[in-house]
This record gives sequence, structure tokens and C-alpha cells, in this order.
Amino acid sequence: MKHARMNCHHTPQVQAMSRARAQAGDTPRQARAKVRWMGVAAALCLSAWIALGAGIVLEAGTGTMVVLASIAAVTTEGTIWVAAAVLGVRALQGRRRWLGALRRRFS
Repeated sequence: MKHARMNCHHTPQVQAMSRARAQAGDTPRQARAKVRWMGVAAALCLSAWIALGAGIVLEAGTGTMVVLASIAAVTTEGTIWVAAAVLGVRALQGRRRWLGALRRRFS
């Protein structure tokens, strides 16, 4: 009897429920992790743009402005890629369509 109780989590019904839960969506822990990654990416991006704005206001040198602008550009692109990874491929495909329409408009 004790042995049967120990293996109850391996029943086909429990395994099927686990598979269904895994296919249905993320666990709360996974959802929090995704939100955390989005928050980190957004915070880095915002910090980079604030630093660029401070450089403009303080009239920083050309070399400093190039570095600040490059960092802002890279963190913005990184934030977009993190969002695409977190939100899924559909977001990335939508961005690709949007950029394609923008390119066609200006060419």
C-alpha cells in the first residue's frame, strides 16, 4: 500500500494533466521571470536614454556623445529583442512587417 501511494504522481492522468498544463502556458514562476527580464531590459534602456539626454544638456564632447548614443541604440535594440523573446515570435514578425512597410514608404 505504501508503495502504491509513493508512485501516485506517475499515473497517466497526472502525467496528462502535467502535459496539458505545460502546453497551456507558463507557470506563475515563469511569468514572473519574463516580467523581470522585461523590467531589466526596460530599465537599462531608459537609463541609457537618460544618460544621452544628460550628455546633451551638459554639452558633452563629441566622443562622449557618440558613446552615449551608441549605448542608447544598442540597449534599445536589445530591449526590442528581449521583448520579442518574451512575447514570442509573433511580436518579432509584427515588427518585421512594420519595418518593411516603413522602408517601402521611404523608398
